[in-house]
Amino acid sequence: MFKRILTYIITCLLFQSYAFADDHKSEEGSDFAKYAVNFALSGFGASGNFQYNVSKKTSYVFAMGMFNGDAPFDPEINGISYKVSGSTNWVGGFVNHRPVEGSEWFRLVAGIGMGNIQNEVEDDAGNTYKVNYNENPIGYLGVGFGGEAKKGFIWGFDLGVLHTARPMIQKTGGSMDVDETSQLADSWMFGGLLPNIQLTLGWGF
Repeated sequence: MFKRILTYIITCLLFQSYAFADDHKSEEGSDFAKYAVNFALSGFGASGNFQYNVSKKTSYVFAMGMFNGDAPFDPEINGISYKVSGSTNWVGGFVNHRPVEGSEWFRLVAGIGMGNIQNEVEDDAGNTYKVNYNENPIGYLGVGFGGEAKKGFIWGFDLGVLHTARPMIQKTGGSMDVDETSQLADSWMFGGLLPNIQLTLGWGF
């Protein structure tokens, strides 16, 4: 159901941007940038982005990202502290729409990504687990601030949610009497909805 709704939203935004692109061309002004290249950091690693601005209101962003290393913090789940290390590789396509005239610094964002997330999780007692997300594609919805379709230096800050199937969780080591797979699956850290916080710096031209 979520993917159908997301597909409908993206289709409507694409149709709107193409249908009204000609009307906007004469209104853009000298600071309007047709393209931008961006570098972004998020909870899913670093990414390089290419942005095509149809108008000041609508942009398409094509991104490729990756991460390999330890999580910056040790999450606590049901009173147990876990160390998390992982890797991810992904590509995505996103639509940025700025619905408020005169406030193009505010964006609505929808998109689809493909890739994988693989985590190694270890508790304080040495019990280890694999937590892997392999479903494709996945959907994304969020809001953004900054990232206007303008020439020169641009910045952006995004908050959003990735909608995935629940991960495959497998115990890989430790005590045979301990199995924490169910509480990992029900946790805020490894659920079907994954929060995203992203900072973007780039250049419009």
